[in-house]
Amino acid sequence: MNLVKNPFEQLLKEGENIIECICCSLVAHFCLVPQAGFLIATNKRLLFCAITASEANKGFIQEFTYRNIISIAEKRGITGKHIHMYYNQDLYKFQQIQGMNMFEFMIAVKDKMRNEP
Repeated sequence: MNLVKNPFEQLLKEGENIIECICCSLVAHFCLVPQAGFLIATNKRLLFCAITASEANKGFIQEFTYRNIISIAEKRGITGKHIHMYYNQDLYKFQQIQGMNMFEFMIAVKDKMRNEP
């Protein structure tokens, strides 16, 4: 996990730390094609950090506060497991989840959502 954490430490705010992380692709209303990256659960928020070779999308980061997540659920499709999240009335889909434990990730996120003031 430390290999995954290190590149993202500069994105963290003071007192923030990474709890869980999954490699996936983001599909949202503003993405024309799935955007590969990491979905990171911290003790304060969710972050999606894109992996891209293109200078145009370099540094693409989407931030999600736990209090504004309306729902988050694991879904099954023909291509495998997905995460569907409603955030401020918008649907975000995290697909092509690879090699990480999605079960532990979902438990951590739901726990943070319940405990968010």
